[in-house]
Amino acid sequence: MIAFPRIPALRGAALAMALAAGIAPAAVQVALTPAQQAFVDDPAMLQRFGLTRDRLMTILSRQDAAAAQATVASMMQTIEAAKFQPGDPAVAADPVQPLDPVEDMAAVPLNPQAGDYNASTVLRPATLDEYQRDPGPFSLKRYLYEQDPIPTFAGAPVALRAEDLTAGKVDVAFVGVPLDLGSGWRDSQNAPATLRAMYGSSGYDVYAGVDPTVQLSIADYGDLSVDKMSAEVTVEHVRKMIGEMLGTGVIPFIVGGDHALMFPTVAAMTDRYGVGKVGVVQLDAHFDAMKGDGHFISDQQAVSRLIEAKLIQGRDIVQVGTRGQEMSGEDMGWMRTQGLRYHTMAEVESRGWDKVLASVLDEVRGGPENIFVSFDVSVLDPAFASGAGRPAPGGLTMREAVPMVRRICAETKVVGFEMLDVAPYLDLSYATALNANYIMHACLTGIAMRKGGIKDPAYLSPLTVSSATATGAKRR
Repeated sequence: MIAFPRIPALRGAALAMALAAGIAPAAVQVALTPAQQAFVDDPAMLQRFGLTRDRLMTILSRQDAAAAQATVASMMQTIEAAKFQPGDPAVAADPVQPLDPVEDMAAVPLNPQAGDYNASTVLRPATLDEYQRDPGPFSLKRYLYEQDPIPTFAGAPVALRAEDLTAGKVDVAFVGVPLDLGSGWRDSQNAPATLRAMYGSSGYDVYAGVDPTVQLSIADYGDLSVDKMSAEVTVEHVRKMIGEMLGTGVIPFIVGGDHALMFPTVAAMTDRYGVGKVGVVQLDAHFDAMKGDGHFISDQQAVSRLIEAKLIQGRDIVQVGTRGQEMSGEDMGWMRTQGLRYHTMAEVESRGWDKVLASVLDEVRGGPENIFVSFDVSVLDPAFASGAGRPAPGGLTMREAVPMVRRICAETKVVGFEMLDVAPYLDLSYATALNANYIMHACLTGIAMRKGGIKDPAYLSPLTVSSATATGAKRR
């Protein structure tokens, strides 16, 4: 190690000599206190300033000891200033009292005295229905072969209450959750309406030789209420309502909404089946395991929040398609310590898609019996889904994503599926909505294959009419 003298000119000359000799700036020794030395040795701290240790040491080597200490001290003070600054709890809880400028709110105050505090989540009494009917899904079509009826997911009949799902013996119930508070790209609130209006989620699947909308009893359960001013309030209601759907025996297909929804949807699954008994397949460009954010609920930290809340174990999560640049080496290290299985696009490029797909299926089948699929449309390359909340180049193609989703849903016991982060107004074409519907149709097909015991693809025997097709003339 080279210790530089305190005269700036000599220090600069010594640095030049060290660099000429091939000695990295990281070997430069400056006069720092033990606390400061620990700070500059912490890659996570330096990364917040866009620095590495080598780059910082190059900066400090141009300063004398006092200036170097002052530089590091100012960096440490900046980190401290970014932390929560507690104030008087009584003042912080009172929305009328102004906060001191140097004090922070620990929570956004709500008004529990409001007469309509829970108005948005209170269900309308069935006795107020203008027309009384027996429980069960009902069609909105006027004509027998109507091509453009009032839009519903997969052209399915509508169910308004849990009793409708039970009475109709519904296998799969779509439900929209137009939440877009968890991401900076605010348009996922329009995804449920857009995907309802776009085709692609119903019809015959050539690969399997089955029409899932015929083989399965499917219903559109409408949209869940969203508090447009609070993601925190919304997720509790979503968790409760998805739990009610699970209680009827249906497989919920949740159409978001940004990826903040993964927290309440997976939580609802573990509420129903138990912690340690639910496996999650997350197809996403982003790892969503950020830690230390000022908000507890966002689309960048659903995974870390689920693990920290002990609702799911890291080893029960399989991620596919990650490539977002917000992930760091420290983040990947944390994921490894938690036991997450992840398959980045770098692995796909290195090993090839077929081998990665085989590994994914082996991991999913080797985990908990109950599988929840969380599909963030950003996992697709923007060429196929430009209308994603957080798009990232270099993603999966539709030829890779569709067979994988179909196989996961056919070869495992899928208890729930979610399509998240579709932001239709960011796509000037129809491609994102169409492809999102095709992905959901692939899972529906897989579920129908599993239910009907169909293992051999129909396209391998084009002259043979499958038994599923021959017997599937009527909706159940």
